[in-house]
This record gives sequence, C-alpha cells and structure tokens, in this order.
Amino acid sequence: MGKRVADGRPDPDPVGSVLRRMKSLAIDSVGMGFRGSSRIRGRRPDWMRQASDVRFVGISAGTNDSTLLHFNAPRFGDVADEVYTQGQLFGGLPSESDTAFDVMGDIVTDIAKHRRDSDRFDIGVLQHLERFKEPVFHHGVDDISIMGGRLSAEHPPRINSALTDIATSLYQETPVPVRARVMGHLDMIRASDKVFSLILNNGTKVRGIWLGATVAPLRQHLDQDVIINGMVTYRPSGGVLRIDAETVDTAASADRLFSKLPAPSGLTLRRTHLLQPQSASLGMKAVFGQWPGDETDEEVLRTLAEVE
Repeated sequence: MGKRVADGRPDPDPVGSVLRRMKSLAIDSVGMGFRGSSRIRGRRPDWMRQASDVRFVGISAGTNDSTLLHFNAPRFGDVADEVYTQGQLFGGLPSESDTAFDVMGDIVTDIAKHRRDSDRFDIGVLQHLERFKEPVFHHGVDDISIMGGRLSAEHPPRINSALTDIATSLYQETPVPVRARVMGHLDMIRASDKVFSLILNNGTKVRGIWLGATVAPLRQHLDQDVIINGMVTYRPSGGVLRIDAETVDTAASADRLFSKLPAPSGLTLRRTHLLQPQSASLGMKAVFGQWPGDETDEEVLRTLAEVE
C-alpha cells in the first residue's frame, strides 16, 4: 500500500526496490527456517536454491487503493525431500507445505513482537529489513502485507517503517559474535545442509553449522566428545543462537573446561554510533579556539612540565 503503488498502477521505482528486497529476504528466510542462519558460506545446496526460488508473476489491483504483487514459490516438501528424510533437529523443520513466504511471515511476526530470544532471525535478517526503509518506505510505500499459504489474509504479517525501526533496535541490541572453543558431545548431523547438534556437559543442546566443504570430518566424530573451534552467534537477548564451526577434534580430558557457552563480549558496533555531527556548538569545532586564557603556547607547555 502507498500513494506510489495504488490501484494496480504502481510506479516502477518503488516496486523494483520491493521486488529486489523480497527476493533477498526470501533467501534469508529459507536459510533461517532450515539452518538457523541467514547467510551461507560457499555454494548453497541445490534444494535450498530451489526452496528460495520465488518468482514474480504479475500485478493486480487490491482493496483500499493497494496493489497486489503475485509470486510463485515452491512448497518445501516438493524441493527439499532429502532434508525431511534425514530427520529433524532443534524442534523441527518448517512444514513440508510451507513456502519461503510462510517462514518469512513467521520471522516478521517475531520481530514485530520484539521477541528478543527468537531463533527465527539473526543479524543478517535484521540488516535486510533495515534496508527496506530508504528505497521503499521513504518513497511512497506505506507497508507490505505478506499473504498466501497459511498466512492470514485478515491479519497478515506486515513489513513497514515501524518494523524496520524494530529491526534496527534489535540489531543494535545483538551482541557481536565471538570466537570460542566449545566442548560437547556430537549428537546429530544433517548432511544435507551441514547442521549438527552439540550437547554440553550440563545437557544444553546447541545448534552448530559446519563451515567445511563436506561433513566428513564431523562424521568421523559422531557420537563422541569433541572440541569445536568457531564463531558463536547470539540473539538480541544475549542467548546463543548457533556456533559456526571451523574445526572439530576429539576432546581431551582437559577440554572439559570448555563445555560451556561463552558470555557475550559486547554490543554490535555501528558506524552511526561513532559518527557525530560537527558544528560550531558540537564536536571538535566547539573546542578549537576556545582556550579561555591568553597564555602563549610556551607558557602552557612550561606549566605542564612543572605539573609533571
């Protein structure tokens, strides 16, 4: 909805921005739905590329001066059969009847409700949603309603300027990933997308994603105590979302000290926090030339030397 996309006769510029960002968000959503990670290092599996292969198929006029953008999206059960046959980790996979838009709707709903401990989104998703604001919501689009599949047409998840503000806030709250060494029992491996389960000594189950080219190193250690080196990613709440594992080795007795999750080290640094406006009353300009006395440079230096 919005003045530049009304009555089924939208301006191409904002529509083009919406289409580009919805495609990227669909890819992120599929990654989160299956792996708990919006970004993938290296080549995505064929089934994942197919699952996120949403196609724009047309435009029509909607109600209340809105425009409907129509997409085709494959059902997960039709393209990701190999994942479903391997079993489920961490409370289950998306429904086989779901599409990328269904899991996208779940993500948007959790963000809109400020669910800081959700496992449905990570920093990558929040960044993508934040980037809707300038080219979309500042240029004549009021909101984007996601409908179809199991999503309610009466109360659809909505992407709008308020949601991008929430995404920005959650992003700012999310601790930076930290490099860590974590020991646990390698419980399960899903070869189709290199997801694994690590059980710590206290019984906590942690999702991991293997960053290697194949899962062969993991298979060698299945059902064994292992030591994982990698990056720990957090939720906005500070809880651990996943471990991106770079190496795996058999754990030694001394490694039991590492059978715990590292605490967050701090909040995400953002460039906008570091850049401050410069004016006659703010920043360095407010300091330069404002020395209150009339002492010469030599007199100031001599006084400082005496203080030392």
